[in-house]
Amino acid sequence: MTKIFTIGFSGKKPEIFLEVLDATCISCVWDIRLWRTSTYVPYYNGDNLASVLGNRYEYHPEFAPTSDILAGYKDKKITWAEYEKMYSELLQKRDPLHNCDVSKLDRICLLCTEKSATQCHRRLAAEYIAGKTLNKEIIHL
Repeated sequence: MTKIFTIGFSGKKPEIFLEVLDATCISCVWDIRLWRTSTYVPYYNGDNLASVLGNRYEYHPEFAPTSDILAGYKDKKITWAEYEKMYSELLQKRDPLHNCDVSKLDRICLLCTEKSATQCHRRLAAEYIAGKTLNKEIIHL
């Protein structure tokens, strides 16, 4: 069964973050943030994660929301339901898996900032990916 993981780093100490990835045997961390920098927690900057994780780190901006969608939600100009709809339409338009061998998606982990996946695009991205594979399970770490 294909397992797709998601993780948010907010509130996670780097050593705990790495322990969780190792304990779940993550094959690759897909950073799906719009911006790969973190002013408040520089450990989670994309370049640093790439250095720490090596070939287990990949940046996938094709799964990031647009700045307009993200700002609309953060500024409370759109609801979460509207965000979900707009983001899902964006993924359909982008078709980010069109060149991807979906059989190699087992044990990837989608990375974003939010502590909970409930109102985070990583949950929506995981659901999109799961919809393209058979026998899939989504696990939010």
